[in-house]
Amino acid sequence: MGCFGFLKTMMFLFNGIIFLAGAAILGVGIWVKVDSGSILGFLNKIDGAPSELQQVQNVGYLLIAVGALLLIMGFLGCCGAIKESRCMLLMFFIIILIVFIAEVAGAIVLLVFKPLAENLIKEFGNQVVKSIRKDYDKIQISLDY
Repeated sequence: MGCFGFLKTMMFLFNGIIFLAGAAILGVGIWVKVDSGSILGFLNKIDGAPSELQQVQNVGYLLIAVGALLLIMGFLGCCGAIKESRCMLLMFFIIILIVFIAEVAGAIVLLVFKPLAENLIKEFGNQVVKSIRKDYDKIQISLDY
């Protein structure tokens, strides 16, 4: 009986951490969507930035979806472990299976589009370096607190 109590406690603890991480990611996603103008304003200041970077505004939706999924998963895992509910634990493991399948699919897509992503990141990095070199003497930073 001691081993099952330990497993129950560990499952509650780790799923509690997942629940809190999901809440944090959900909060950041909502913040990005509400204040997306600051991110887009920064990207628009970079001369010659690739147009594909405008898709960054969609990251907020991704963060909200991932945060909500982690919240649900953490809740089902915590409550399922404490109450020893078969239904909650089954839903928890089904969600984990779906996430695993999505990760495998995402890895395959990443491998297929790896050259495109590398070129985009390299081009963006080069444009940022050029922009910093061009405007280095013109930027004044105020450190008034």
